[in-house]
Amino acid sequence: MKDKIIKARPLISILIILVCVGIDQLTKLLAINNLRDLADEIPVINKVFGLYYVENKGISFSMLSSKMALIIIITSIIMLILIYVMIRTPKTKYFMPFSIVLSVIVGGAAGNMIDRIFRGFVIDFIMLDFINFPIFNVADIFVCVGLFILVILIIFKYKDKDFDFIIPKKGEKVG
Repeated sequence: MKDKIIKARPLISILIILVCVGIDQLTKLLAINNLRDLADEIPVINKVFGLYYVENKGISFSMLSSKMALIIIITSIIMLILIYVMIRTPKTKYFMPFSIVLSVIVGGAAGNMIDRIFRGFVIDFIMLDFINFPIFNVADIFVCVGLFILVILIIFKYKDKDFDFIIPKKGEKVG
């Protein structure tokens, strides 16, 4: 059974990406329908976090605002690199956590990319009240938590030599 799951890893990765994009887009649709026309934040846990609709034309902390083409190009390049690494990753149990985390990161990046391409901005709606932090969305959570777990995996689970698969050796077929 475990071998079948490992062999199905490419399908599992695609499913994870689609689920992340679906959850992100559904929550953004809910934000549009329920928060867009509200002037005030909706507290969820008083003085901890709430919901507030924002259209972000930049990236984190609204950086690169109004540089949408550049953001799309950079994000596309990063996503293509991650997908390349996912394709090259050995289909073994050892690399399953690595593949899952990369899928979550790509899913989050794709969710925000969809907004940028089709809306011209990213919908943010989660607001932390206990600290001064930018308003964010579910895709941002996928990317940030995924990156955090990826760093933990790289530091504590994988060794440098484990990533020799990323750059093909001379004459080796990619994929």
